[in-house]
Amino acid sequence: MNASEQRPQSRPTDPVSDASINVDPDLSADPTPVSGERGAAGDSALDRETLEDYLNQHLLGSRSGVKMFRTAADTWEGTPYAQRLVKLAEDVAADQQSLEELIARLGMKTPALQEAAGQVAEVAGRLNPVNLTRSKGNGWTQVELDLLQGALQAKAAMWDVLAELADHTSELDRAEMERLYKVAQDQQAEVQKISEETLSTRFLGGTD
Repeated sequence: MNASEQRPQSRPTDPVSDASINVDPDLSADPTPVSGERGAAGDSALDRETLEDYLNQHLLGSRSGVKMFRTAADTWEGTPYAQRLVKLAEDVAADQQSLEELIARLGMKTPALQEAAGQVAEVAGRLNPVNLTRSKGNGWTQVELDLLQGALQAKAAMWDVLAELADHTSELDRAEMERLYKVAQDQQAEVQKISEETLSTRFLGGTD
């Protein structure tokens, strides 16, 4: 046997186990973020200054909104609608507290100037209501009810916006925002019912 026959033959290269193969790190990386990474990325993208201003503007509006419901209840004093409007005023006040707690939980503040403006709006809503005569049978009564529905629509829109933002930050609970959105819609539907049930006192020759 010659020398060439005695030389051991080299083994074929294993394409899987060969350490000399370069692996593209971009292809080997798992593109799916680990738990918490998505929320952290979303949080960093959230414009907290804009959100703080947005929530404070709605808080300011809610303060006058509570007074609007209470003055509307005064309009319907002595009727079954008065108690329904009082209940709505209480519910709106509870929603206002939920908003205040949310702002605090997010570590945001309500500027002192805005707080003062809110107090002025509350007084103005009580002392200078839309329906000055407190009549149940004129056009201003309908305007008052229309404004209540508009205020509730704005509140519902706010909770809807927050529900969408919950997908981008772990600081917001989407389920809670959706619950409050549904509450606002139900409140608006109740005012709509009151408006429809009392139309005759304004437009169809009915009495107060």
